[in-house]
Amino acid sequence: MFPDRSPILTYSMTLRSRYSETDKMGVVYHSRYLEYFEVIRTEFIRAAGLPYAGMEQDGVMLPVARVDIRFKRPIRYDELMDGQLLIYDEPTVKLVTYYDIRPAGAPHPSVLGKVELVFVDMATRRPIRVPESFLKKIHDYATMA
Repeated sequence: MFPDRSPILTYSMTLRSRYSETDKMGVVYHSRYLEYFEVIRTEFIRAAGLPYAGMEQDGVMLPVARVDIRFKRPIRYDELMDGQLLIYDEPTVKLVTYYDIRPAGAPHPSVLGKVELVFVDMATRRPIRVPESFLKKIHDYATMA
């Protein structure tokens, strides 16, 4: 699922599973990982100086076009998780993001994911090239990290 090369940038954060996110067995429900991916991606974009609200004010949306998830090990209620977003290729019309979520400090992932998003003009609802401002912020973030 992940490319066989080093990412051009990574972003890491800590999450905690909540009771409302678990099933009757006390395990995080599978669809919740999409929400975790979104939280990590949103916080990365904010950390890079590109909040979604600002992109939308500029007339750009970033809807999800494709998702691939691999479940390896369960995450349980109230467990701290290390979440990592990785980007391997500079965005063009698509922003392809990869995710590794694991219990805090664990050597092996619980969930691996890939999400493809498309830059879309809000007025026409048609795909567009990545805005130059987005590329600049991505480059700036990658050199700071």
